[in-house]
Amino acid sequence: MNHNKISFYYDLGAFILLALPVSMYILKLFGYELMPFGMLSLDKKILALAGGIVLGILYFMIKYTRFHNITKTIAKSQDFPEVFTIIEKLCREMEIGVPEVGFLESSIPNAFVYKHRNKPVVVLTIPLIEILDDKELETVLAHELAHIKNKDMELRKYSLLLRFALFLNPLIHLIEPFVSRSREYLADETAAWMTNAPKKLASALLKIEEYTSSYKDLRFSTSVPPEVFFFEWGFCAPYILSRSPSTEKRVKRLIFLSSRMTICSSP
Repeated sequence: MNHNKISFYYDLGAFILLALPVSMYILKLFGYELMPFGMLSLDKKILALAGGIVLGILYFMIKYTRFHNITKTIAKSQDFPEVFTIIEKLCREMEIGVPEVGFLESSIPNAFVYKHRNKPVVVLTIPLIEILDDKELETVLAHELAHIKNKDMELRKYSLLLRFALFLNPLIHLIEPFVSRSREYLADETAAWMTNAPKKLASALLKIEEYTSSYKDLRFSTSVPPEVFFFEWGFCAPYILSRSPSTEKRVKRLIFLSSRMTICSSP
C-alpha cells in the first residue's frame, strides 16, 4: 500500500476518534445522555470540571517549566556536520522546511522535537550520535522529522486540550493515549519508508534500550514530558494509558514492515 494512503488512514482514524467524545458532548447538549455521568448534578459536574482543569494546568506548568529549563541548555551549533547533512537530505525528500537543530549534553541517548517561537527544533543528545551508526542515526532523524511532516505537535496539543476539556468522559482518557501511540507508529513507518531501512530503525531502538537499561541515573527522563522522546523509558501506567508504544511492539511492527517492503520491491 502506498505510504501516503497509510498516512491518510492514520489521520482519518485520529480525526474520527477525537471527534467521538466531542460528538457525545454535542448530543448531550441536546438532551441525549450517553454516559452515566448524567447522574451527577450540574454543580458537581462544574466542580469536577474546574478541579480537573486546575490540576491539569498545574501538572503541565510543572512539567513544561522543567522542560523549558532543559531547552535553555541546548546548543544550536556543534561539530556534527553529518547530522546537518542527513537532516537537509531528509527534508528535501519529505518536502518540508529544514528545522533548527540542537544538541543536548546528557548521559542518555535520545532525540525529540519541539517548537521554539513557532519553529520546529530537532534535538539530539550526544550519546545518541555516538552509539548509532550512520544509517541508524538517519532513521531516528527521519522519525523526528516525520513528526513535523505529520503535524503531530499540533495534534498533540489539540488532543490534550480535549482530554482536559472533556475529562468527565472516560473515553477521552483512552482515546488520547491511543492516538498518541498511533502517531509514534506512523512516525516509525514514515521513517522506514523514507530511508528504506525499517530494520535499522529497529536496531536503533534496541541499542538505545540496551544502553539505557544499563544506566542507573535516569533523572533526565523524569524532568521532561515523556511524550516528546524518540525513546521512552519504562512507564508504570497501564499500556492503554501510555502515550508511547513499547519498544517491543515498535520493533515487531518494523520487522513486519521490512518483510512487506521486501515483497513490494520483489519483481
